[in-house]
Amino acid sequence: MCTGRVDPLFVMMAFNNGADGVLVAGCRIGECKYGEGNLEALLMGETVKNLMKLLGMEEKRLRLDWVSSSESAKIVEIIRDFSNTLQEIGPLGEKEGWSEEDKKFYLESAVALCNNMQFRSSYGNLAREIKKMGDFSLEVITKKVEEKLLSAMKTRLYEIEIKELVKDGPKSLDYIVGKIKGDPVEIEKILSKIIKT
Repeated sequence: MCTGRVDPLFVMMAFNNGADGVLVAGCRIGECKYGEGNLEALLMGETVKNLMKLLGMEEKRLRLDWVSSSESAKIVEIIRDFSNTLQEIGPLGEKEGWSEEDKKFYLESAVALCNNMQFRSSYGNLAREIKKMGDFSLEVITKKVEEKLLSAMKTRLYEIEIKELVKDGPKSLDYIVGKIKGDPVEIEKILSKIIKT
């Protein structure tokens, strides 16, 4: 499968299903047999890393690497290095300071975000915009994710998390802010919007 086909949902589902880390390895940059697949994977990686930051996840749990299929020794080295990194970090949730309940809450919220049609539409539109520009440099991708995706991603994630937290009844703003670990003013605005609807 081309790395360009790897969706943010796939990565977050892997974490939600018990993976401590996710390695996405594909053809060397500029050598994709499908043209720009591995370049599109750079957008996926930057998007997921931003989502991981929002969740408070250790970013080293996701690694993108580029290698030729004929470089078996390098593939082994990449896998060994990533495995060592994960051993140093520890099981998912440990370094993040999450209880099992927290881990379930954050990862299920992330999966819900990645399944959200508004998020998927924004992500797809950004991918098309970058492809049309023809500039897949990490600087451009980072800038575009920040400009076009990050704010909406954060708002949508907070909405999902708040709705999950209050589904069994009202909770204090302090509790919600502490659980979500976001900007209290931003969270209060989203909470007010949810209450009105």
